[in-house]
Amino acid sequence: MCEPSAGEGLSVADRTRFLAVLALVSAAALGIWGLLGSSGPSTTPFARSGSVVIVSVPGLRWEDLAATSTPSLDELLGATGLLSVRAVGPTTSPAEGYLTLGAGNRIEPDDRPIEVVDGRCVPSLVESGRDSAARELTGAEPGALGSALRRAGVATAVHGSPAAIAALMDVDGCVDEYDTTIPTEVGQGVTLIEFGGLEATDVATERRDAIAAMDRQLAALSLPGNATVLLVAPAAPLARAEVTVAAVRGSDDAGSDDTGSVALTSPTTRRADYVTLSDIAPTALAVLGVDQPSSMNGTVMAPVDGSAASSTERVEHLADLAARVRFRDRAVGPVSAVLVALVTLAGMAAIGQRDRVARMLAPVAAALPTVVFLSGLTAYHRVPLGAYVVLLVATAMCVGAVASSTLARFGDGAAGSALGALLWVLLVVDVATGGRLQINTPFGYTPTIAGRFQGFGNLAFGLFAAAALVGACAPIERLVRRTAVVWAAWAMLVSLVIVAAPAFGSDVGGTLALAPTLVLVVLLVAGRRVSWRWMLGSVVSAFVLVAGLAVIDLQRPASERTHLGRFLRDLLDGDGGRVLRRKLQGNLEILTASAWPVLLFTIFVAAGVLAWRRRAAFRGALADHESVPIFVRGFATVGVLGFVLNDSGIAVPAAMITVGVPWLIAILVPRVVRVRG
Repeated sequence: MCEPSAGEGLSVADRTRFLAVLALVSAAALGIWGLLGSSGPSTTPFARSGSVVIVSVPGLRWEDLAATSTPSLDELLGATGLLSVRAVGPTTSPAEGYLTLGAGNRIEPDDRPIEVVDGRCVPSLVESGRDSAARELTGAEPGALGSALRRAGVATAVHGSPAAIAALMDVDGCVDEYDTTIPTEVGQGVTLIEFGGLEATDVATERRDAIAAMDRQLAALSLPGNATVLLVAPAAPLARAEVTVAAVRGSDDAGSDDTGSVALTSPTTRRADYVTLSDIAPTALAVLGVDQPSSMNGTVMAPVDGSAASSTERVEHLADLAARVRFRDRAVGPVSAVLVALVTLAGMAAIGQRDRVARMLAPVAAALPTVVFLSGLTAYHRVPLGAYVVLLVATAMCVGAVASSTLARFGDGAAGSALGALLWVLLVVDVATGGRLQINTPFGYTPTIAGRFQGFGNLAFGLFAAAALVGACAPIERLVRRTAVVWAAWAMLVSLVIVAAPAFGSDVGGTLALAPTLVLVVLLVAGRRVSWRWMLGSVVSAFVLVAGLAVIDLQRPASERTHLGRFLRDLLDGDGGRVLRRKLQGNLEILTASAWPVLLFTIFVAAGVLAWRRRAAFRGALADHESVPIFVRGFATVGVLGFVLNDSGIAVPAAMITVGVPWLIAILVPRVVRVRG
């Protein structure tokens, strides 16, 4: 820490008090915004209806509607969005899609044959679905939608393949009426009509002909005038991991001459243009005025206020958005590989005492995550994948070079610290303003996984947590101790608010990981001894914080609740143990199914070798850099807790390493000055 110096003006103590008040006010303002602000776009619910018609077109893409004249389908585009059909595995078959639709929860059936019994029942799908729910700990109940409708006295009818029965069947696997042919007239109740074929082909001409024939059949179909019509594609073509079509024409839109459409959303996504397959059943029940079973974790879809556009513009927008989703899913592998390669090469160069190479690669690796997130502001999906990766690396090289050259006079580690802080600021601003850069960017999340649509995904949380530690620790050596404490506390508190607040991250696992880390970092910066009593108190406080936020969130209307409120609802309903077991099971599975554990083990071994081989130099460096041991202890704390408390949590410490290693190289590896003779 710097020593205070005498001078005119405010004393060091006065300046510290002023900064403390400023930090407290700014963090409190951000917290109030995150606590009371909207957790999603403003919506207007669909009007009640006497009947529901589900037009199911497995394999239908928004690109199909943009490229083909479909006047009958266009009439159904009242409220529209991308439909995430991911159930349990990476791909979703039509049978899996229909089971998930009918359960309002994720289900993955096995491959047993589907046999229709008594002309209207598929008990094999019920048994398969229950086995899946027990295996995956989802709490799903196959046939939940059909059973709720039966209890309410609402008739069910299915026209299509045997697998389609799963959408409206009750817990016995039966519907009231089943036929394989397309009807000419639809009665009251809930009816599903399947137009098959698109799910089995990716050939453009075959798809165009099938869509044209389907549109003609739909034109001849007589629908109830007061019906709410849901157009859904419960599976992607060839069971790929893609988003498909979701559209709802409310009963109050029937007969309207308005050809426009609006964006569709749900509390599951809290994001305009996105809904999930699990949201279909709750929506059908809501418009009929039937209570939603507790086994359903989907939520009710609704049109987004102020999002009206022409049907043509909406279809083109969603087709472009679907193309962005597919490109992102292709790009995440190559982009991640490039970042890992840069970090690995920089680390190996440091171990091999190739200091110039290590310091050359570290700023590029440090800049790359920021560049990747910022690419979300561009139409990056319209360039070839190879060109996109090259542009990212070239831009990161430029950013790293500029930072290194302009900040060199502030010390060897200034560039690395600035790049880490830049990433932190970018992610704070992004998530506080809606998280536009979090979705469909390679280090963000994707709707094809359908795990999270707001806040941070695991990769982004790992990057954010490490960047927050860099931002909190890097400046403390240039500050007097009291000011350093204020700075570190402010940086970590802002990070916690962004992760925890319902309007921002609403992340249970992230909150539980960051809160104890905040206490640890502040105590270390203050020069206090960190006792087990302090750490135990911080962990308890973290749980109290999550509980308090969840209670507040649960008071919101159901249409505005976030993960926090829904998690508390699960606990109150007695499902908390199942949810925790599922998270643990997911973490254990990824340990054997992912390359991340191997990467982590390799990096830790390499770090140990580096520390041993250069222990004398490191002892001297650590004596000069008080921030490094604080960073390392904070890094270990949030890394371990992030791994334990999140689904696929191994990605958290793995992503943190890609930020931590470049910063440590910038701090600890000496700059090589070339002497010209």
